[in-house]
Amino acid sequence: MKERGGNQTSGIDFFITQERIVFLDTQPILSPSILDHLINNDRKLPPEYNLPHTYVEMQSLQIAAFLFTVCHVVIVVQDWFTDLSLYRFLQTAEMVKPSTPSPSHESSSSSGSDEGTEYYPHLVFLQNKARREDFCPRKLRQMHLMIDQLMAHSHLRYKGTLSMLQCNVFPGLPPDFLDSEVNLFLMPFMDSEAESENPPRAGPSSSPLFSLLPGYRGHPSFQSLVSKLRSQVMSMARPQLSHTILTEKNWFHYAARIWDGVKKSSALAEYSRLLA
Repeated sequence: MKERGGNQTSGIDFFITQERIVFLDTQPILSPSILDHLINNDRKLPPEYNLPHTYVEMQSLQIAAFLFTVCHVVIVVQDWFTDLSLYRFLQTAEMVKPSTPSPSHESSSSSGSDEGTEYYPHLVFLQNKARREDFCPRKLRQMHLMIDQLMAHSHLRYKGTLSMLQCNVFPGLPPDFLDSEVNLFLMPFMDSEAESENPPRAGPSSSPLFSLLPGYRGHPSFQSLVSKLRSQVMSMARPQLSHTILTEKNWFHYAARIWDGVKKSSALAEYSRLLA
């Protein structure tokens, strides 16, 4: 899989935990590996699509619009910071998502405006494979400011529900260090945990005392950060998705109905026609 740069998840997989939390895992969005598979394996495209890249983009939009409708929290994972087309894609998916009136009385808008009639999920940006310099306070502030500016016109709940400052990842920074804190979480390379049993030591030229200390890592351990992320995501508010309380079975039927609506969406069909 690594050699050919392929993807493992195809379509959408879902898993239910013992705590009755439903996790949805999707294939990568706007993925070159899926496009490569389509082209090199002579996969037949649906009749409404003429070009493979149009089909891949529309498939990604369908998945994102579906997630924005049936999930309480959507985690957007990226391996580098950042791709501007990702933010255009998210706001396009927000634009074409099925209209689902929010049954809760709270405003779903991240800016706190009165446009709370539509349901929008929490959006979390997960910066995967973060490097040590990404945990630098100045770089952290720049990342938050950039995401906030790029998502300024979105009604997705991309800020105010997750904080790395409040979970003691940066113990030296005050809670008001970030002027506009968005739902951004940094996750370092998982491979760095292989060094936990044999951590890097200071060089031989250093004093004997410092040679016994582990090398400077610049951030908490991978497992510690995973635990903090899990705790914050699990504690996010989960308003009702519809006007009736959904059991797992009812949610599954609701999700199936939403997926059918997404596949037949006139807004997505019109967008696809403009892409062609």
